Amino acid sequence: MSIERLVRKQLHGPPRRSATRMSVAGVEDMISLAAGDPNFLLPEYIAEEMKKAVLEGCTHYCFGGDPELKAEVAKYYSKYGYKTDPSQVILTNGGSQSIYHSYAAILDEGDEVVAFDPAYSGGTMVPAYFGAKTVFAPLKKDETGFYDFDEEALKKAITKKTKAMYIENPGNPSGKVYGEKECKVIADLANDHDFVVVSDETYTEFIWTGEQHFPIITLPGMENRTIIAMALTKMFSWAGVRTGWVISGPELNDYVSRVPGSGISWPVQRAAIKALRDGYQFVLDMRAEYEERLDYGVKRLNELPGVKCPKPEGAFYLFPDITGTGMTSMEFTQKLMEEEHVRIIPGSSYGAGTGEGNVRLSMIRPLSTQKMSSWFEHKKGLMFEDAMDRIEAFVKRHVK
Repeated sequence: MSIERLVRKQLHGPPRRSATRMSVAGVEDMISLAAGDPNFLLPEYIAEEMKKAVLEGCTHYCFGGDPELKAEVAKYYSKYGYKTDPSQVILTNGGSQSIYHSYAAILDEGDEVVAFDPAYSGGTMVPAYFGAKTVFAPLKKDETGFYDFDEEALKKAITKKTKAMYIENPGNPSGKVYGEKECKVIADLANDHDFVVVSDETYTEFIWTGEQHFPIITLPGMENRTIIAMALTKMFSWAGVRTGWVISGPELNDYVSRVPGSGISWPVQRAAIKALRDGYQFVLDMRAEYEERLDYGVKRLNELPGVKCPKPEGAFYLFPDITGTGMTSMEFTQKLMEEEHVRIIPGSSYGAGTGEGNVRLSMIRPLSTQKMSSWFEHKKGLMFEDAMDRIEAFVKRHVK
């Protein structure tokens, strides 16, 4: 008997495992710069709010989500210039479910979704589950190794079957921030070709250009043509607590809200209210440490032979060009893990291949000088400087 006969056809084929989520057991000195799981320990006053909610009886159904949390999310997003009514907020079980929920509202069999290349795989792999196809529009790598917007490549990727476009702003792994100029190009194409933009705005708190995030939903014709997917995952070092939301215009929201969802546990919602109301200093403190790590990593990587590393415009990943080492991104990452016990991700894992030649480092290890509490022990030999020392030794051993 074929088990595949019993399951959805989009799930057929060999097992699919994310490179960021593969576990490496039994290597005590492994330093992982793989998954984007922030190291910061949640402030006690936010954690205490969750405990308090349990003791006060918030352990029952909370159909539709806690109205106070929806109001806080709407208030938070309004700082970007879009006045959001709480009724336009749909709470989800994390950022991944926000993306899934967005696609579930719009995709039919045979539809196409345009995405940049390279792009976050959590946003580009899901359409296939609905019988839709992801079509990639390559970003353009400049002389520094940075991946930038390519308007002509985007236009070529759009067809009569295009139902949606997926964009992470800021980009993961590219580090690209799409400002008003780029968003206007995308909005014009969405209006002209009649498609929806799924805007993954998970990293809006981490922009290093001095600019504020520009929401594409504010542009003419885009309010009911945009679904915003967000989460507290990165904003509050909250990856395992699974709290996210989607926001869409009033007319589109009427349909997006019909998608079945599992929601969020009520005690977590109460803690999220506390975080959004009183936790912004924690966000600012994290931002400062992330940028210090980024600047340190950029400096160290640019000193290595065969490596070029631009500072990202946003998010907290480095995406250096390693083509000068003579290794593919997969060879580089595999050998680095085997020889130096440092885990990073090959650029070929993102999109359709345009990321080849680059590798992604997640800034989830602190510098030894940093003071914010981590959920793992700050230990000599396992800090960010140590990871960079190992990468330096590896590159200099292989590149003469």
